[in-house]
Amino acid sequence: MKRFWLLGFLAAFLPAGAFATVDVADGIKKVEPEIKAYVKKRAAREGGAPYISALVRGDIDGDSKEDVFIAYAVEGMGGGNFSLLFQALFLNDGKRLVFRAERPNGSFGTAQGKSYIPRKIEKGRVICETDEYGPDDGVCCPSIKGEGEILFRDGKLIEVESGGRGKRARSDPTDPPVAR
Repeated sequence: MKRFWLLGFLAAFLPAGAFATVDVADGIKKVEPEIKAYVKKRAAREGGAPYISALVRGDIDGDSKEDVFIAYAVEGMGGGNFSLLFQALFLNDGKRLVFRAERPNGSFGTAQGKSYIPRKIEKGRVICETDEYGPDDGVCCPSIKGEGEILFRDGKLIEVESGGRGKRARSDPTDPPVAR
């Protein structure tokens, strides 16, 4: 009986993510312990559960060592479906991965904004696909697809659009005809 009381006490007074495992998207083979620890700590601070949706590896800072860039979510804060989206960069110091920068990457549950989805690290840049909500999009389905890059400059992650605003994933009858 004492054990159940202790578990109830801990559940009531510790942050929601304190005991959470870090869920990882299919296809991600390996997540280093220092990345899991960072994401878990952030999720606990926000009061949600951590989920790593994308992870890419490559040399972003020109030292010939493999760095790691992740996209992750903190889900279910307050018991709902709302999620905060983040991206974080971990540089390889030769012995371990060290957290260096983080940026917000929008949210899921508002039908507003743009998210950058990392695909690879190339020539010191994180090459990304972008998803952006159009004016009539539902919460589930941003319709404007594009390309972008994330740069690491002066200790910060900076987004750069590539190729304009992007294009709709589905046709929209209100779009003007395309000149050929």
